[in-house]
Amino acid sequence: MRLSAIVFWALISASFLVAAHDLSAQTSTNSSSGGIDNSSATPEASPTPVVEPWLKRWFGLDTFVLSTRYKFVRTENGHTTANVQQYQVIARAKFKFDANGRYSINAGLSTGNSLTVGWNNTGVGTGDLQTNLYLKQMFFDAKPTKGLEVQVGGLGVNRGENTEITSYDNDVYIMGERVSIRLPKHLYFDEVSATNAFIGDSSHPSVFQRFHRLGKANYHQFLVRKQASKQVSFSADYTFDSGGDTFHEALRIKVPKSHLFDLFLFENYQRVSPDRGYGFGAYAEKALNMRFTLNGGFTRIDRPMLNGDPFPPGKRLYFGGTYKLSRELSVNSILIRGVGHMPTPQTPRTRFDLILTYNVLETLHRHRIF
Repeated sequence: MRLSAIVFWALISASFLVAAHDLSAQTSTNSSSGGIDNSSATPEASPTPVVEPWLKRWFGLDTFVLSTRYKFVRTENGHTTANVQQYQVIARAKFKFDANGRYSINAGLSTGNSLTVGWNNTGVGTGDLQTNLYLKQMFFDAKPTKGLEVQVGGLGVNRGENTEITSYDNDVYIMGERVSIRLPKHLYFDEVSATNAFIGDSSHPSVFQRFHRLGKANYHQFLVRKQASKQVSFSADYTFDSGGDTFHEALRIKVPKSHLFDLFLFENYQRVSPDRGYGFGAYAEKALNMRFTLNGGFTRIDRPMLNGDPFPPGKRLYFGGTYKLSRELSVNSILIRGVGHMPTPQTPRTRFDLILTYNVLETLHRHRIF
C-alpha cells in the first residue's frame, strides 16, 4: 500500500476514534446522571485551544464529513453486482478576500472517480481499494450587494427542492457561471437563479482538468424557489442539457405535529424534447423520538439519467431510518426494491445500504477549534 493511502486511512481511523471517545464520554455522563439529558446545560470550558481570530478572518470550513457504507445490489436476473464496503470524504472550505466573506474562493474535495460517483472502495468485498481524492469544485463567489450572488468556475448543480432522485446526482459537477437573486420582497420568489455551464467530462473529476471548459456551454438552467410559509416550500426549473429540454418541480411540506409524517416531499420531471418522458418521487419521514427517524417513499424513473444511482429506471419502493448516536455520529439504512417490470435483466431489483456518518465539523465546532 502506498504511503499516501496509509496516511489517509490513519487520519480516518483517528477521526472515528475521537468520535467514539466522545460518544463513550457522553454515554458515561448520561448514565451517571440517571439517564437525564443534560445537553442544554452550559458546557464546561474546553481545554482545546480556540482557533486564532486571524484564521477565521481568512478561512471558512463549511463541510467536513466522513462516511463508510455497506452496499449490496442484486439485478433483475439475480446477479449480485455489488457486495462491498466503501468510504466517502466530503470537505468544503473557502478563502475569504474580505472579513464579511462577500468575495471568496470556494473549494470542494471529495472521493469518487467520475461524474456520478462519490464513494471509494475499501477493498473489502467487490472492487479493489481506491484512495483517490479530487478537488471537484472550485469557484469564485461574489455578493457585491444584498440579494445578488455571482459564481464562476467549477460548481455543483442547483436542484431547488428536488433531490437527486428526479434531478441530478449529488456528485455531479459543472463548469460555468451562475447568477442568483434573492429579493423576495420585490420578486416574490426567495431565489431566482440562472446557470450557464458545461456538463460532462465524466472521467475527469478534478476541477483542474476541466477549467478549459469555461466559455463552452451545453447546459442551461433557470430556477425559482419560494418559501410560501413556515410549512410549505416549492421550486421549479427549466433545464437544457445537451439537446434535451426538461422541467423539474418539487413541493416540500413540513408538519412536525402531524401523526402521519413530519415532512412530505413530492418531486417530478417532464422531459419535453427531443422525446417526451415523465418521472416522479414521493417521500415522507417521521421522527419517532429525538434520535430515531423513519422514512420511505415511492419513485418512478422512465429512462437512464444522471440522477442518483440508487434510483435507476423503473418503479421502486424504499424504506429506511436514521439513528443519531451523537451530535456527530449517525447511522442510516435504506432498502430499495423494484416493483413490477424492470427495463432490462441487468437493471437492479434490490439494493441495501447501511451507512455510518461522522460529522467532523460538528466536533471541531464543539471543541471550538473551528
